[in-house]
Amino acid sequence: MSETYTDALAWLYAYADFERGTGLGGGPPFERGLARTSRLLADLGNPHNGLPIVHVAGSKGKGSVCALVASAAEAAGLKTGLYTQPHLHSFRERFQIDGQPIDPPSFTRLVDRMRVAVARTPDETLGLPTTFEISTAMALAWFRMEEVDLAILEVGLGGRLDATNVVTPDLTAVTTIVREHTRLLGDTLPVIAREKAAIAKPGVPMLVSDQSREVVDAIRDVAEAAGAEVQVVPALATDGSAGWRDGRAVTVARDPLSGDALPLGLAGPHQARNAGLAYAVCRALGDRGVAIPRDAIRAGFAAARWPGRLELVANDPPVVVDGAHTVEAVAVVVETLRRQLNLQRGPVIFGALRDKSVRPMAEALRPFATGLVVIEPGHPRGMPSGIVLNQLDGRLDATAAPDAASALALARDATQPGQAVLATGSLAVAADIRAAAGIPVESDPPVLGAN
Repeated sequence: MSETYTDALAWLYAYADFERGTGLGGGPPFERGLARTSRLLADLGNPHNGLPIVHVAGSKGKGSVCALVASAAEAAGLKTGLYTQPHLHSFRERFQIDGQPIDPPSFTRLVDRMRVAVARTPDETLGLPTTFEISTAMALAWFRMEEVDLAILEVGLGGRLDATNVVTPDLTAVTTIVREHTRLLGDTLPVIAREKAAIAKPGVPMLVSDQSREVVDAIRDVAEAAGAEVQVVPALATDGSAGWRDGRAVTVARDPLSGDALPLGLAGPHQARNAGLAYAVCRALGDRGVAIPRDAIRAGFAAARWPGRLELVANDPPVVVDGAHTVEAVAVVVETLRRQLNLQRGPVIFGALRDKSVRPMAEALRPFATGLVVIEPGHPRGMPSGIVLNQLDGRLDATAAPDAASALALARDATQPGQAVLATGSLAVAADIRAAAGIPVESDPPVLGAN
């Protein structure tokens, strides 16, 4: 059994983990993942059965939608469980109730339950569970133990074979689809959309962000074949302006029912689409017996926090962190900083994981970046700064820094009056610079490469 939180974390990280790129051998063993997760849950008494659940898939915006719905549910007085990934500083952030991560003693006790379940259900055909499969069963068990009124689950990867797809939720939702993880999910948007839409369940409404017709048609085909009704949800109206409040980039949308101002604790043109989907989810939950009144939606959306996403972590000069790790996401961050938040271009602290193509991301940073300070993210899959510099091939003014604190100091020294610093390229970079900037964080101990 685990004596400490560090022991518990070490045991959990000892299994195959796609996100960290460890223990995978020839590739991630997804194909039997649903059976393994179901087996673990059965040993735990099937805690997910009967649990009110919102299940969210998609390529971009899943976390934002989950955060908005959770914040609104909390404002409505509902005891709300939230299961997301990856984390910024501690694995415990992935398990939250009413905005608070699970505490270390509870996490350790939960891991001990999983140790017993894993040991009790060996199966040579199915193989060992993955870290994500174990943690998914842990989250569902914890939410049942704590008797939450609503559980919100973010899909880890894809949908059809994702460990979270063992649940029968009250609602499903699909956010924006982009090309990602093509080796696992497919090469085209419709193929990827079908993988995501495979969380559909008979009789369970599926809400979908409005996007290209080929994507919506692909989602509709899969969902309706499963017996799920699809509702396509438009973005909320907004004037496109944004500002800062308590270190958060915020914006104001319009309530789609009343037209009244609807403050959002998130900013960026993409958040209007995410907020539209989250608003529709909150309203639809009322038809499923989980009431979230409009005043709670308003209060919750205004209070929503999603650290590491367009977050102001220091002033003089302004230092903004964002976990954007695709070309499209980086372009949105740059557009938001320049057009909505009126920040002048300045140095960019940049780092990426090894599976990323850094040159296109760096090119997307060009409208903002006066230069790059490259670091290796504190993550098992972090790309060494030398490899990043080689890939950039002198196309941008770039230098390497040995660590986050040095990178932040170099970037600050390089700013001119009125300029801002941006740190991006990976959520791990955002986490590293948050800590270096002095944001109070509870980081995990250095266990087997844990970030």
